[in-house]
Amino acid sequence: MLPADLVRPLEAPFQAAIDAVLQKRRSPTTEDVAALGPRVAALSHAYNAGLAGDGAKVKVPLEARIAFSFARDVPKGAAAVRELLRTGALRATGERTLRIVDLGAGLGAMTWGVARALAAAAKASGEPPVRIEALLVDEDAEALTAATALGAEIAAQLGASAPPLTIRTRVERLAPGMKLPEADLLILGQVLSELDVALEPRARVDRHAALVADLLGRVVEPDGALVIVEPALRERTRHLHAVRDRLVAGGTTVFAPCLHARGCPMLATEGEWCHEDLPVDLPPWVVPLARAAGLRWQRLTFAYLVLRRDAQRLVDRAPAPAAAVGAEGGGVRVHLRVVSELMRSKGKTEIFACTADGARVRMRRLDRDAASTGPGASATAAWSSLGRGDVVTVAGAAPIDERGRIDAAAEVDVWPTGK
Repeated sequence: MLPADLVRPLEAPFQAAIDAVLQKRRSPTTEDVAALGPRVAALSHAYNAGLAGDGAKVKVPLEARIAFSFARDVPKGAAAVRELLRTGALRATGERTLRIVDLGAGLGAMTWGVARALAAAAKASGEPPVRIEALLVDEDAEALTAATALGAEIAAQLGASAPPLTIRTRVERLAPGMKLPEADLLILGQVLSELDVALEPRARVDRHAALVADLLGRVVEPDGALVIVEPALRERTRHLHAVRDRLVAGGTTVFAPCLHARGCPMLATEGEWCHEDLPVDLPPWVVPLARAAGLRWQRLTFAYLVLRRDAQRLVDRAPAPAAAVGAEGGGVRVHLRVVSELMRSKGKTEIFACTADGARVRMRRLDRDAASTGPGASATAAWSSLGRGDVVTVAGAAPIDERGRIDAAAEVDVWPTGK
């Protein structure tokens, strides 16, 4: 299955559903760019500001969230679970209902992203998709009312092709120890960055790590997962890295994106942060709104963290190189996750990667080592196609030297987790 089948922009029926909800609210529709554009700009400003001066959450235009944010965020939900699906750690088919709890759910975009990814995976397998029961929890009653309306309109527009998703809502503020039903998948979508922002950074990390650990241990089923999605903004993502480190220190298993259980190497350098940047644009009908608001519409950026209770890790499920390595001579396999775009310069191409040993390293392949035919052609093609988020296995007798140069004879296998 191509990754694009899992992570893709919303199709035209979603526009019809969104416009139907907006019309019932007597709000401008997605086609009224002159009216909605300034509201989307106000939404973006409030989104980046976070809190007002008195510590209260900045009020954002709900019609802008419906018209713009929903379409922008649904693919993030799909992307955050793509590796769970690809490894079979999240089931797309089966008779047992999949239970989702979506905290700080707003319009339910993250849940819809998961549902779309599950449906796409099931379609590729030729089996009926798993039934989903989702509980959306948010303190914003108006947003949850809109989420229910969106669900009904989407189901009406998609008809038989709609994911088998049942939505319930609960108006409640996220708090430690809150009572929640058991879940196979618990989602915190763009929630941590809005919590406790007045706290000193270290105390805030402690509080959020404790909150996440409690939810994982108390609400998530033993074979389930907890998924956190955050904006790809530097400070918000670095906060997520710090929360991740605190959880790992307490024994929590990180399934993805990390291939290691050591401290995040990004935190060792001021200003560095790890995020996803996938080639998924906004739907064509949202692009005029983005333009009017001065926002970009190309590509999908976000940060995420997937936690498990059963100790499953992505690195343990990464595919082995196609060729046998070291059967006689004791070869080496190095697993990497690409954390930059491919950088081309005279005589070489380079990447920054996070290794399974927890190091951030710069690696290069010399142009003179490239091959267009023969055994090295596939490795050359694989290296040339690398992008942020790819999981890579480099294999050979001595595949990478101390300066980060990929050996000409090394095999390079890429597991494209996002493109």
